[in-house]
Amino acid sequence: MLLHVSTASPPYIVQQHRAAEELKRRMGEQPAVARMIDAAASRSGIETRCVVVPDAEPSVSTRFYPVDPTAPSPGTKQRMMLYKEWANKLSVAAVSDLLQSTGFAPSSIDRLITVSCTGFSAPNFDYHLLTTLGLSPNIQRTHIGFMGCAASLVGFTSVLDSLHSGSQEQRTTLLVSVELCSLHLQTEPTRDNILANMIFADGCGAALFSTVPGIPAQARLVRTFSHVFPASAHFMGWEIGNTGFEMMLSSQLPEIIAQQASPVARQIIERMGLEPGQIRHWALHPGGRAIIDALQTGLHLTDEQTEPSRAVLRQYGNMSSASILFVLKELFSRTRLQSDEWLCAIAFGPGLSMEMAFLKGI
Repeated sequence: MLLHVSTASPPYIVQQHRAAEELKRRMGEQPAVARMIDAAASRSGIETRCVVVPDAEPSVSTRFYPVDPTAPSPGTKQRMMLYKEWANKLSVAAVSDLLQSTGFAPSSIDRLITVSCTGFSAPNFDYHLLTTLGLSPNIQRTHIGFMGCAASLVGFTSVLDSLHSGSQEQRTTLLVSVELCSLHLQTEPTRDNILANMIFADGCGAALFSTVPGIPAQARLVRTFSHVFPASAHFMGWEIGNTGFEMMLSSQLPEIIAQQASPVARQIIERMGLEPGQIRHWALHPGGRAIIDALQTGLHLTDEQTEPSRAVLRQYGNMSSASILFVLKELFSRTRLQSDEWLCAIAFGPGLSMEMAFLKGI
């Protein structure tokens, strides 16, 4: 059972129009580049984003990125130091809220699954959670790294495995995703960098799952599916560079989702013995307005069914793997799943890969 979903966001909020103006300045204020930035901003479906860098505040005196766009950019080591600090802060905030909301004792959690593709540290935030919140020293830990926006749903597969493994009939699993995309600002005026800089943001999501009977739950996690599309590695990529991580994001991605991903998603839904019309609730990864549009068209969804994803996109942007947890929280805040209602979650990652999870009302 999925008991509850909690989220945490950093304190700095950037307006999309201001981010566009700042990016123009950092990319040399070239007219052609400025037009691309304006187009990316206007088509993003985003109004605000939360970030860990204080640069979003107009009056801030200390900035992470140099004011002079020609000055050297922070190296990967500096970015990872800030990642460690904020990954610890946000993960503790999200999990603390989760435990308070469910009344669950931290020491009773059997498995901890952490997810992130925007930073690395050893020990990582899983160790910080264990030592700060009183998780059991015997807790089993799994980290899912560098699998992009779909990684939390990859984590759902691990959740199913953990809940039904071993001799224990009652098991509890905590999944935590932290993504800090703002630490990877790249100012070379390429199309990929413009798109990445105008949609990605920071956030943390946490979800608690359990087979312990008698505990209020929001849904039952039934099954997950994965699909890797052939000859698609060039559509989405994520590489470690000397000054942070570098994104590769094809403009053809919405077209690929409409032409290839949507038909595959329908086939997977059929394997569940369902049709898209029989699934009332949808949690679509808010990778951008065009991504949601492509899925809505391909799966014949209503505006109401895509609104939770669009609401998260508007307020928070694309927080990579943490985004789907924000969407689930938004969806559960709007409605309670009835026992006969299905929920389908879909996200995409490098590969190009698609992850799907099916949940059902209690």
